[in-house]
Order: sequence, then C-alpha cells, then structure tokens
Amino acid sequence: MKEKLNKIWERIKFLRLLSIKHWRYLLRQLSKQEINAVLLFLGIAIASSLFLSIYDYWFLRISAPSEGGIYSEGIIGEPRYINPALASASEVDRDLTTLVFSGLVKHNEIGEIIPDLAESYQIRDNGKTYEFKLREDLSWPDKEKLTTDDVVFTINLIKDSKFQSPLRNNWQGVRIEKIDEFRFLIKLPVAYEPFLENATLGILPKHIWENVQPQNFLLTQLNLKPVGLGQYQVTKITKNASGDIKSMEFSPNPRYYEKANISLLKIRFYENQEDLVSAFKRREIDGFSLSSVLDKTELKKSRDLVFYDIKLPRYYGVFFNQTRSDVLAEINVREALSYATDKEFIVRDILKSEAQIQNGPIPFNLLSIDEPSIKYSFDIEAAKSILDKSGWKIGDDGIREKKLKNGKITKLEFALTTTDWPEHTQVASALKQNWEKIGAKVDLDVVPVNGIQTQNIRPRQYQALLFGEVLSLNPDPFSFWHSTQRRDPGLNLALYSNKKVDGLLESARQENNPLEKIKDYESFQKIIMQDIPAIFLYSPNYIYAVSGKIKGINAEAINTPSQRFENINNWHTSTKRIKK
Repeated sequence: MKEKLNKIWERIKFLRLLSIKHWRYLLRQLSKQEINAVLLFLGIAIASSLFLSIYDYWFLRISAPSEGGIYSEGIIGEPRYINPALASASEVDRDLTTLVFSGLVKHNEIGEIIPDLAESYQIRDNGKTYEFKLREDLSWPDKEKLTTDDVVFTINLIKDSKFQSPLRNNWQGVRIEKIDEFRFLIKLPVAYEPFLENATLGILPKHIWENVQPQNFLLTQLNLKPVGLGQYQVTKITKNASGDIKSMEFSPNPRYYEKANISLLKIRFYENQEDLVSAFKRREIDGFSLSSVLDKTELKKSRDLVFYDIKLPRYYGVFFNQTRSDVLAEINVREALSYATDKEFIVRDILKSEAQIQNGPIPFNLLSIDEPSIKYSFDIEAAKSILDKSGWKIGDDGIREKKLKNGKITKLEFALTTTDWPEHTQVASALKQNWEKIGAKVDLDVVPVNGIQTQNIRPRQYQALLFGEVLSLNPDPFSFWHSTQRRDPGLNLALYSNKKVDGLLESARQENNPLEKIKDYESFQKIIMQDIPAIFLYSPNYIYAVSGKIKGINAEAINTPSQRFENINNWHTSTKRIKK
C-alpha cells in the first residue's frame, strides 16, 4: 500500500511546482467545450464527495454520548458520612455514597436489579443462598484488586454492633462464605425474596479500613475522603471559614468498568429549598431535587429546565399512636376521621396535582397489587353519623365529648405532629379544618425537619403523626407494620400489632411465587384498612429539575432519590457521530 501511494505521489507532485502562469497557459490550450467538461467532472466529483459525506454522517453513523462537560447540582444539607455503612441515615450522605461506591448489584433505568461489581449471581436453595462472582479486572486506587475479602469485610463490619451501622438489622443472621478470590456465597437464615436490594450496599476496601477501630469509625477522615469503586471519585472539597463544607468536586473514576461522560461533577450544599432555588436562578447550579412542589410553577418560567417526574415508592399518611391517646384508641373515632379527610383537595389544591391519592399501605399498585376494596371516601355527614352513634355528643364549646370506659368525660381532642416543611404544614392545616367540621379539636405540633426524628419518631412521642414512609420497588412493608418493629429502630409508626398481619408479612417476604406474594399483600392490606391504624393520604411524585443541556437522564422508577445517580455514567452534555 505504501509503494502505491509513493508512485501516485511521484506522478502528481510536479503539479505543486506549477506557477499560476503555468496554470493559465494550460487552461488557454483547452477549448471552451473541454473547459466545460472539466468543470462538469469537477462538479460531479464535489457533489459525490458531499453526498458520500452526508450519507456517511446520517446513515452509516449514530449519535452517541461524548465525553466532557460540567454538571453542577445543589443539595440541601451537608455531608457527614460518605460511607455505605453509615450513609442510610442522611439523604445527603446517600447521594454522595451512590456516586463514590458501588455494590454487588444496582438498578437499571426501570428499577430492575442488574449486576454491578458482581459479574453475575445465582439464586439457590429456594431463595436462601446467593452465589456471586466478582469482576476480576477491578482494583482500588493503590492497585490492590477488588476481591471476596473486601465483600466479607464490609458485611461483617455492618453486622458488628460496635460499628453502629444503621444497616445492621438488614444483615442479622446472614452468613457469607468465601469460595475463592472472586466467588462467595451469601446464606440467609430464611428465604427473603427482596434480598438483592440489600446487595446494592457499597463495598469498602478492606486494606484501607481494617485498622480503623470501632471507637474511631464515626470520626475517621475516611468518611469525608472516601475510597470507593463507584462511577466518580472525590477530587476537591471546599469549606468556608467556619469549616462547613460548601462544595465538593468529582471526576470520573478510571477504575470503574464503565467510563462516565461528564468530566467534572460539582455538588454544592445549601441550607434550604429557598437557597437552592436562588442558586439556580444565579446559575450556580444546573440541577436539583424539588422537595417542594410549590416552586415548580415559578421555575417553569426560568431558563431551559427539564422536570423529570420519577416514580418513588413512598406515601404520606397520618399514623395514630393509640398508646398516647385514649381518644384515638377508639376505632369509631379513627373511622370518622378517615371519612372526614378530603384527599382530593390535598392533591389538587395543595400539591398542585403532583401526587396521587393513596388509599392503602402499598403505593401505585406495586407488583400489580390492586387497591384495597375498603376505602373511606370524603363524606362529612357519614363521619358525623359514626360519632353520633358511638356516643360522641357535641358540647357547649362545639367540641364532641364522651364518657369513656374509665368513667372520665373526654373531649375529642388530640395533637397532630408534623414537620415545618411547607407542604406538610399546609396538609396538616387542611386536615385540622376537615376534622374540626365533625367536632374534633386538633392541636398542630409543628417540629423542625432536622429535629423530628430524635424528638418525636424514635421515642414515639406523638399522638397522631403526619409523616412519610418509603418502601422499595419490590415492596417489603415488614418494618412498617410488623409488631416487632413498634420501637426504634423499627419503623412501625402506628405501633400496630396484629398476629395475622405478622404472619402475612413473614410469609410474603419469603415467597418466591409472585402470585402467592400478591395474595398475602392483598390480605394484609385488607386487614390494615379494617383496623385503621393510619389514614393514607397521597403518594407524591419525585421531581428532579435539571438543565436541558444534560442529556441521558432516563429513570422511570427508583427506590430512593439517591438512586438517580446509579446510572449517571450515561449522562452527557454533548454527542458525537460514531459508526454503527
């Protein structure tokens, strides 16, 4: 090939020696007809070349993400533990941990489990044994290979109570057995069908963490200078004069098996939603999660902005703590309150239709589970009738009262606790107005967002609580409704106890047959609606607002907001044409 090119060059290189005068002389020797022929052939050659170029660009090539670009996102709060063993207690920490660490598996764009650090996995022993095979070409920054030892170390650390991991309950009774350097077994005491959700846990490097003692686990700088095998790595941390972290920068992790397209990822931290929106208007950030739907209407008028309404398996409701209120311990009262709740008004007028009405303990028909047959439609007169028939009479002050079994005259009065988040306070006010129409007196107890967990939820210090619960796309309501979960760290906010429900929840989480699982959950749902330990209100959309310059965001359903980053390697700011 080289020889042919040299011969062609020898034949035509003399043309480079011709001056303009020589070219003019040559052209004068041609007739007009010959010049037209030359021009015709030149035109055909140019047109053919242009056609082939266009054909190659549009028909032989496809559009693909191009590397480069910057994306800046704003988040409310400040990081504390960028550590998969500790991050679950904070949404900020979960976001950053998802960027820096990878688990054995992760979710694709539609929420299905797919391999991540694990190359493959197999389920055996009727769902009690999982065999994983790690990718063999992955290594930590110091070139130490990712091996089974790292996985064993991470899981055993979480199981050890001395390290105070909030994930400890998820791994109790679970055994991990090493087969070889890249293969291992995880054995469950009983079959647990949603177990693979736990396997999304980020893996820690054993050789970096093994010398950190339990008493230093919460204090080590490794919690803010993380070493992971995720899609991005921390490259810069910026603090203010007080030592507060104001921003962090991330670059693609060259050790991850898929290269991220966005070259620089900036995360900026703000105190509240108002600061976040202001930062967007100042062009400090390109995207953020909208925790208040009230801002969406205003933001629609802003610069190029795309709103992603992503399904999130969560709902909000009012949970009744019957141990702290004799009034709420009466089922007739709870039934009347259910009928006196205008859910349509809440969704339409307060949430601006950015939510769906919730009628039971499982959101948006997960697993194709039908809505409960028992529903409590808004009916003030029905609510009044129930209270009248059960002996609650209107007093001189307009508040109903009744002589209870203990002989005391008790008024229909209780406190409704919620956070100071705008939607929550507005919903609580609407509920107060609804319920006062049937003769109840409702005292609103509004608690700061960052204080409600420690002040109210963990010690169960409330009578009625307006709050949210987050399940997963493969739902397991066990921790929210099983009687063993009535006290912290359980999440049974209604302190509900029913032996039949306990049995159904235990059966469903072990059931591999989808049809049988659905039957268990439909029976569970029916009993809950009969007992009325809570009033289910709405399932809000998760609204993710991002500049239109960011392409490749494709998430239909996620378990938690942090999972929006699970496939961030597909995001990009520009494209290129590549051969098919």
